[in-house]
Amino acid sequence: MIRDLQIDFQCLVYQSGYPQEIVKKANVSSNLIQELFLRLLLESKKKIGGKIMKVCISLTKDEKQINFCCSDDIYDVAVVFLELPFKDLNQYFALSSYEKSDFLLKCIVKTFQELSKKTDTIDLNLINSIALKCKEDKFENHYYFGKLKSAKNRKHKAGLKVEHEMDTLKLYIDILDKEENLIKRELIIETEPIYPKYYPSLGGVKWTDNETVEMFNRKREILKTLSI
Repeated sequence: MIRDLQIDFQCLVYQSGYPQEIVKKANVSSNLIQELFLRLLLESKKKIGGKIMKVCISLTKDEKQINFCCSDDIYDVAVVFLELPFKDLNQYFALSSYEKSDFLLKCIVKTFQELSKKTDTIDLNLINSIALKCKEDKFENHYYFGKLKSAKNRKHKAGLKVEHEMDTLKLYIDILDKEENLIKRELIIETEPIYPKYYPSLGGVKWTDNETVEMFNRKREILKTLSI
């Protein structure tokens, strides 16, 4: 089952001479769509990809004009090269957030179309349905990390709300009523939407009583306490 999806502009540093900081900016902008698509794919609980655990999409303007290239044998990590259809990255940066995500989504769909030629485990109907869902949701990647936790008296719930935008990621602790209407919210972190930046904070929540909830990180350290 595919558990990791990566879109990478990195080859442009070596092949076209773009400064590392410019390429990093492009890489950061791709995190929104790759995380949204992967989350929806995992939520489908479909075992798509066979032995493929990770898909890497390299967006590069190669001198040899390599549009698609992946190994004849599918391993744990499958790499597909797509030619960047822009004269330079300034054209990409000139796109709106929606247009960037739409372009990158098309790259993802093309990648799975190519992989489907190498293995019969790729369900293109599923891929297309997820792509449609991304567009229907206007590329909004807002979700609760893990399950909501109920207080002992079952009158309230709490959870970690992720709001993943193109340039930032915000993590909140939410308290809701039993119908899951928001009562109270407090910001935990705001950072670049890069996995190493926000992953350590993705822990969980725990009710200390029926009025107060604690939010802890991966190390079980308490980062925030919130009361109704």
